[in-house]
Amino acid sequence: MKTQHFFLFFFWSFLAFGQSGFDVLHYDLNIILSKDSKQIQITEALQIRLLAPTSHLKLDLIAPHDHHPGMKVSSVTAPYQNVKWKQTEEQLLIDLPAQLQNGDIQLFIQMSGEPTDGLIMTDNKFGDPTYFADNWPNRARYWYACHDHPSDKASYQFVVQAPKDFTVVANGSLLSKLPKENGASFVWTYFIEEPIATKVAVIGVAAFVSKEITVLDGVPISASVYPQDSVKALATFFEVAPKVTDFYIQLFGSYAYHALTNVQSTTKYGGMENAGCIFYDENSLNADLRSAHLVAHEIAHQWFGNAVTESDWSHLWLSEGFATYLTNIYIAHSEGSVAFLAQMAQDRKRVVRFGLDFKKPLVDSLTTDLNLLLNANAYQKGSWVLHMLRQEMGDSAFFAGLSSYYQTYKHRNASSTDFCNSMMAQVEGLEAKADLKKFFEQWLYQVGHPKLKINDDNKQYLIITQAQQQLFTFPLQIDFVAADGTKERVAVEFNQREMKIAVPGAFKDQKWTYIIDPGVRLLFEEVE
Repeated sequence: MKTQHFFLFFFWSFLAFGQSGFDVLHYDLNIILSKDSKQIQITEALQIRLLAPTSHLKLDLIAPHDHHPGMKVSSVTAPYQNVKWKQTEEQLLIDLPAQLQNGDIQLFIQMSGEPTDGLIMTDNKFGDPTYFADNWPNRARYWYACHDHPSDKASYQFVVQAPKDFTVVANGSLLSKLPKENGASFVWTYFIEEPIATKVAVIGVAAFVSKEITVLDGVPISASVYPQDSVKALATFFEVAPKVTDFYIQLFGSYAYHALTNVQSTTKYGGMENAGCIFYDENSLNADLRSAHLVAHEIAHQWFGNAVTESDWSHLWLSEGFATYLTNIYIAHSEGSVAFLAQMAQDRKRVVRFGLDFKKPLVDSLTTDLNLLLNANAYQKGSWVLHMLRQEMGDSAFFAGLSSYYQTYKHRNASSTDFCNSMMAQVEGLEAKADLKKFFEQWLYQVGHPKLKINDDNKQYLIITQAQQQLFTFPLQIDFVAADGTKERVAVEFNQREMKIAVPGAFKDQKWTYIIDPGVRLLFEEVE
């Protein structure tokens, strides 16, 4: 007995400090739900590729602990054999036998319990029971065993047994719906072959009204909403979802999945861009402009965030900054340039306010609380960097670069460096590439933004000083405006601490004022 305990202590201590690499290729989740209980049963099958010979495997899974419920494993097996395993508070530790230490392997896990997060089981605003996966950023581990990191993408099959009064939605295509227990429940099977990250792999179960909206390029676009909200909620999707999807297809290339379902949901943190099965907060579907912008944002993620997924959390702007800017581009397309520039100006104000206390770069490896990464840095500043990059490159090269980046990394992961390389490939000449490299270095890895102090006391010059610590280089436009309303625009390359901008000759003998960045092209702050 003592020898066995010593061996297990040595084994699990070794495992805690050394983990060989692996890639989950496929999850098969068989889930049994009960209408009257938060207890669930899961039979899970995983296909795993070992990237190097290893005898130990570590999966993320939250177990019951500290008087809190969780998922308790009852067995772990491989084809025709049992394997040794141990469950800690946050992991499932597996000892692989010799014949399973190389190449592709299969594992089968039986578990049951009450997830405390990840799979949200609660009543919706109408008092009806609902079940929604809400996995971001790494909360899938609360309800099934997984490698809960965006870099490990896998295909999924969901087999969900639910009472007959419920409809089940999930990623991918519905393969079958079969009665069980004399029709008291139904078993729904969904399959998605394209690899997706755990953060966007979901099921949703509720009493839904479901409608097909249209079929676009062979992709069925549908909606599932609560019956009490069906008129208003369906109106939100019917007009906007096909238009937004087609707009992004024209910009970047084909939609990445076989279906697009838009779902009214009741989750812990609100809406989520789950791959091909978007969840929208239950109170957000009002058939107005705000709802349209939300739909545009979440559908944009199907290209950037889902099909092309950030390689690590520090590159979150590749998801949220992209979706924010692409929403604004759709606003320009659907509402006009005035609405677009107004939105960019509003977003700039948010970045400036947030930057008063937040002192970290856009590629943020310093923020360790992943939920705190959902901030104006990743969203609005990321969007603004794309906007300024567009001015730097021009529309043709910019959109060609985004399309190339999407096509290159579709169903894969990408880092900020991968994105930069894709965009630099679109410009010609060493000087242009060097300028773009400098652009990325300062806007992705340098903290803050230009803070411009402006002195207009001299009638001959406008004196502009960069007041922040680190210098930025940027193009700057200034409109000089005479008393009679005459305007003249001056453009300069701002590359030093202080610059004197000469007043146009026609304005020197009369009163004038100025407008900094009249075209809303620069992320900056005017300071006293």
